[in-house]
Amino acid sequence: MRKPESISSAILLWYQCFSPDCEDPDQQRHRGFDRPETSAARCFSPDEGFDRYEGLILEQPDAELVSLLVSCAESISSLNHEAVDYFLARLGERASPRGTTVQRVAAYFTEAFAFRAVRLFPHMFSIAPPRELTYHIEEYSDDDDDGATALRLFNYVSPIPKFLHFTLNERLLQAFDGKERVHVIDFDIKDGLQWPSLLQSLASRPNPPSHVRITGIGKYRENLQDAGVRLARFAEALNLPFKFHAVVERLDDVRLWMLHVKRDECIAVNCVLVMHKLLSDVSGSALRRFLELIRSTNPSIVLLGEQEDENNEQRWEVRFGKSLQYYSAIFDSLDSLLPENSALRIKVEEMFAREIRTIVAWEGSERVERHESFRRWREIMENGGFRNLDIGEREMAQSQTIVRMYSSENFTVERQGEGEGYRGLTLKWLDQPLYTVSAWAPNEPAHVGYSSLSLPT
Repeated sequence: MRKPESISSAILLWYQCFSPDCEDPDQQRHRGFDRPETSAARCFSPDEGFDRYEGLILEQPDAELVSLLVSCAESISSLNHEAVDYFLARLGERASPRGTTVQRVAAYFTEAFAFRAVRLFPHMFSIAPPRELTYHIEEYSDDDDDGATALRLFNYVSPIPKFLHFTLNERLLQAFDGKERVHVIDFDIKDGLQWPSLLQSLASRPNPPSHVRITGIGKYRENLQDAGVRLARFAEALNLPFKFHAVVERLDDVRLWMLHVKRDECIAVNCVLVMHKLLSDVSGSALRRFLELIRSTNPSIVLLGEQEDENNEQRWEVRFGKSLQYYSAIFDSLDSLLPENSALRIKVEEMFAREIRTIVAWEGSERVERHESFRRWREIMENGGFRNLDIGEREMAQSQTIVRMYSSENFTVERQGEGEGYRGLTLKWLDQPLYTVSAWAPNEPAHVGYSSLSLPT
């Protein structure tokens, strides 16, 4: 067995060891978990030693946690409530949001398992969260500030938000070259963290635009107003003509007339961590309408940034395995940036815990965190009437500069596509892709319609 390069790859190898392909016939016969205590021993037994897993970087307590997570997932899939109860109790004793990386990941997956189990077996038992999970369940609903506070903290400690924002801004600046009137439509602006650097770059040009407008869309009026005030003050300090337009609406309720698009403006549409939220409509109509709305603005460029994961799976077991590997890499990267006892780290990790809970615990329209790979987003955009705009060496250099600002050498940037231009850029943590950015433009003017949009189900 190869030696893994990270905790996430080690967890993947462990998960593969417990997959049906790795089970002996006796394990397959007993997948029903008729005796939870013996099934736990089958999944992992300290008496067996670690010969089978030589080279893995997981310590024995962490390896036991991974085996318990996999066993609990199997018992949920087989609808064995006794086994679920047993494994959740074991996980609750060992997982901790203030422990090692694996303990922290396990704590949040255990909580997600508990929520799923309560829905599967509502009349059988009620489950308490793992020990030390002191936050309230209510915090897992939409934050009062739409997650803006956690994102601001995340931006402070990690290169991930800066990779998304600065790399896309570099590509956007090319689209705005020589334009007098520019208009950015941001479909999830939150605190507006992406835009001060863009305003500064525009103001520093020999011939800056005579008019800059940002339309910010979000669910909370106060947040939008605060973001607009901050951006307006910043633009004023730069002596840059600027207007901010707030649209207080849910994403799927936004209409063209709300955006105040003008014919003489160069339009840029910004979709950073936005479009995956529309995949919960499995009919595809929400995403289809959204792409039609974007085309109707006649944008010069559409900026897309999404998590590089494939957890939009109907099969729950596959979804669990992929998300376990992905979020282990996220938590591993945070471990390299912040000490174990950091309150800031816990706050940022809880932001990702909400995603874990949504992916693992919920189904149907409630499962709003549905992530796809760049390959799939490319299919969606091309089938929706958009063409890829290459991301070049300037954007690559910008992203690499951002990565070098952080002490960890385990962040790298990888090109998507070959040839003179790149289809997109992917930020990786060791061998695990995390986020991909790309740029697009409509194939035709807005009056030409498209009716065949292939969407994931």
